Amino acid sequence: MLAVAIWLIWTRGSTLLNGHPAMLITTIAVGIAGVIAVFWAIGSLLVGERYDSYVDGGDGQPRRRTPTQQRRRAQVRLALGVPALIVCVALTAGLAWARPFPADPVAIAAMRSSGDIGVSDRLTWFEMKKTARNAKGGLVEPTVGLVFLPGARVDPQAYAQVLRPLVEAGYLVAVVKPPFGFALPNSSQPDAVIENHPEIGHWAVGGHSLGGVAASSYADSHPVSGLLLYASYPAGKLDRTDLIVTSISGSEDGLATPEKIETSKAKLPESTTYVVVDGGIHAFFGDYGSQPGDGTPTISRADAQQQIEQASAALLASLVPKPKK
Repeated sequence: MLAVAIWLIWTRGSTLLNGHPAMLITTIAVGIAGVIAVFWAIGSLLVGERYDSYVDGGDGQPRRRTPTQQRRRAQVRLALGVPALIVCVALTAGLAWARPFPADPVAIAAMRSSGDIGVSDRLTWFEMKKTARNAKGGLVEPTVGLVFLPGARVDPQAYAQVLRPLVEAGYLVAVVKPPFGFALPNSSQPDAVIENHPEIGHWAVGGHSLGGVAASSYADSHPVSGLLLYASYPAGKLDRTDLIVTSISGSEDGLATPEKIETSKAKLPESTTYVVVDGGIHAFFGDYGSQPGDGTPTISRADAQQQIEQASAALLASLVPKPKK
């Protein structure tokens, strides 16, 4: 427990600090529990036998516990200790497995406010917004927004570089920070973002990989207009047929393979727009390095992300109803 906590903080400290607080708090708690367990074990080894073998008879003279008392004491310790041990082992192994993929420097740089782009880092999401002004000096508020859910165990900051061009085009973009790095279906996390921006008239939700699965579930049961899928597909057939959907995938993706994307088409509305990045892979939809099980790209990351950005902007532009002639 102590080793895993130190390992996570040493290697992913910045990612934990900027992510959902649940994993950071749990990591610290596991580390503290590990320290307590170490001292408890040392104490048990040094003085445990003496305390297990003797009791105070009340007259100042120690007396040995009877075999029955020792067995009862051992049974109580086992009844409490074994479940606690199982929970601790499972929690520690889960934390180690959930160790996030960190955002690359290019994505971290995109998190900085500069020019007319403002970045606000909140507790459970971060958002990017253009602070443009009209000819009279008034602030021009975006009317279209995107709530994006990251892929499993991916640092939310890893999508800042890919999504920032959408902000430059005048859209509000918010990226949620899922607890422990997993955006789960039926999650209500986008609610907080949407409620915080009543000025936005048209919303889309989107996500990468597992985040896209969660976004699909959310879009199917909430009054949003669009759904943006990065190398992803719904877990089940969507009931809504009025959703404006764009599915972007990579031809060399080793995780959300072209075959899986093709099979999943029956779960999406017939009007869905499909964009295939020729030569693209799973990890090109963010900036977090390589990912185990992914394919081999035949295109540069920059070229792939340019196509991803263009297709994403086209979806957001389509959410605004065209004026009637």
